[in-house]
Amino acid sequence: MTYDEAPACDRHEATVPMELRTMHSDSSRPEEVVGLFECPECGYERRLPIRTGEAA
Repeated sequence: MTYDEAPACDRHEATVPMELRTMHSDSSRPEEVVGLFECPECGYERRLPIRTGEAA
């Protein structure tokens, strides 16, 4: 799965874009979607909010 606004992995000197693995939402905050991103080179994972295009 690709995501145009994927972050770069902080653990590399060169820019290594992370890949979106999964997306999650919390029942207490259904308007917020969090993406689990993984670096394809080192396996480092980060969870970051994802803009869904539904501005309030």
